[in-house]
Amino acid sequence: MGKVYESLKRVVKQQDTKNDLVSLAWIKHTPAPNLGEEINELVQRINGLGAAIKHREKEIKKETQQVIQTLSEDFAILETKLKDAEETVRRKESVSQKMEERLTAEIRALQTELNTEKEALQSRDKEINDLKSNIDTRVKQVTELETAIEQAKAETAAEADHTAQLTERFNAKVNALEAKIRDTKEIVRGKEATITALEQNLATKIEDFENQLRNKEALLAGRDAEINDRKAKLQVLTGKIQAMSSFLKQAEALATIEGQNSSALAGSVPLNKMEHKPTETSLPVEGPSATSNEQTNAAQQTVGPKFFDFMIQELAMIIGAEAPMIVREHVASLGESMEKFPKRRLAELLEILSKEIVNEPLRTGFRLWFVKHAMR
Repeated sequence: MGKVYESLKRVVKQQDTKNDLVSLAWIKHTPAPNLGEEINELVQRINGLGAAIKHREKEIKKETQQVIQTLSEDFAILETKLKDAEETVRRKESVSQKMEERLTAEIRALQTELNTEKEALQSRDKEINDLKSNIDTRVKQVTELETAIEQAKAETAAEADHTAQLTERFNAKVNALEAKIRDTKEIVRGKEATITALEQNLATKIEDFENQLRNKEALLAGRDAEINDRKAKLQVLTGKIQAMSSFLKQAEALATIEGQNSSALAGSVPLNKMEHKPTETSLPVEGPSATSNEQTNAAQQTVGPKFFDFMIQELAMIIGAEAPMIVREHVASLGESMEKFPKRRLAELLEILSKEIVNEPLRTGFRLWFVKHAMR
């Protein structure tokens, strides 16, 4: 509708230009005294054109109202768009009113110019020549306006066809939506039935789970009691391990002391290598000397490779496949070998290997195993 209105405005402007051209042609071929009468006729024609424009605008309003009434029944969704179109028409009407006011102002200006032309007849020839050139341009504009009118008619016909197609499409969409709504209602009913069945199943399952939880809580209570007993046993075992480690440390200290005593005794032997034979009244040596020999023998005892094989198997169950490499590295760091490892240094090796185990219960278990097998 906006395009039709603009084309009509162009037609009105073309008619105004035609009238101006006709009047200018008459001015060219008429003498100066009749110029005032021709100007009056030009003003009357312009007024007639304004009335025709208003009449055409009224007809356009009636047509738009009829179109709105017919489309409002079938297309409630397009009411907003039609309202926007009405607002644009109103805006264009206000623009056309402003154009009329501007045209009236221009006509008044032309009237003043004509009055000045009466006073200055000497410049009339020059102005007539200028008007001739303007006439040619106006004729071209008239032809362009005619073509624009034809295009506007074609556009109105195309818009009518488009509106008919839109009505058919909207009707088809409405029917499809109604069918979908029916299908969805049936699906919802089926889902409600399945939901009720699921709720019943869930209620029975919840009861079963509650019974299982009660049974498991009873089992957990029993297991907690067992865990507390085992913790107490672990504490006792850790105390024993600490006692054994202190015992091993004491044995190592005694071994060092016996080594020092043996070196001192070797230095105190007489140079003539004479043996000191005891008299008949003298008693055999007992006490610390006898125990020192036993301690030196104990210090010189070693552990074989089988002990390390069992120890690596036990440690691999705790820390993984890296156990053999870790044991070899720590034995080498002590300056010993796994083939002949002295028992007096087992306490040091136990302390080093215990640091590799992070879990406290596993560490205590390994220490118990180590002490048990080392004392064999």
